[in-house]
Amino acid sequence: MDALKTKRKSIRTSFTATANKLKECLAKKEDAKAGDKLRALNSQLEDKFLRLDEIQNKISSLLLENTDTAAEYEADFQAAEDYRDNFLELKSKLETLLKKDSGSFLESSSELDVVKLNLPKFELKMFSGDPKEFLTFWSIFSKIHDSEELTAIDKFQYLYQSMVPDSRAARLISSFPITTENYPKAVEQLKLRFGREDLLVQIYVRDLLSLVLKNATTGKNAPDLATLYDMLETKLRALESLGRT
Repeated sequence: MDALKTKRKSIRTSFTATANKLKECLAKKEDAKAGDKLRALNSQLEDKFLRLDEIQNKISSLLLENTDTAAEYEADFQAAEDYRDNFLELKSKLETLLKKDSGSFLESSSELDVVKLNLPKFELKMFSGDPKEFLTFWSIFSKIHDSEELTAIDKFQYLYQSMVPDSRAARLISSFPITTENYPKAVEQLKLRFGREDLLVQIYVRDLLSLVLKNATTGKNAPDLATLYDMLETKLRALESLGRT
């Protein structure tokens, strides 16, 4: 694992350097004349992130195999998510800038526009960005997503309203201007960020192991059998829905 961490450190350094260059270009609001430079930096950043993500998945799997590294896994996971957030934010800003300069950019709808839309009534399930909530959230929201009666803008408004204010999920969705073409992009990034199957499997397996170990070590303070059974069933059903039994 030490070799993987050393390799990850080098790629993270390279990723950060490229990200900073891209941020400088975006801060200067460079126009279409610098489009080639921006696209080149974006390609470099995406390549570094993909390599970084591959190594991160290997490290996460190794940490999960050892029940003594639960705390280390949490810290390592959070650090990795910060890099993912940075990558997605920069990618979204770049796409918006390039589209605006090409003349095809559509201004995002204002909050007033959201109020004016005559949307069908639907009880929304709020999503904060906790991966463990994603399966439940998406099973409900998919009814909106798959609807043939709603336009992409309507669906985007529902998605926007389904995010817990100021949450990581809300920041991700709000980074996309509310346009027809951006709706599938926003959904794709939401799934990539919070609903990746490999990530969810890791989380549920970790929780399942932690639950079993905690019950074995807490003794009298352990939950009663009925409660323990319900908790185990919840984790197992989640894994089953992901095709893991």
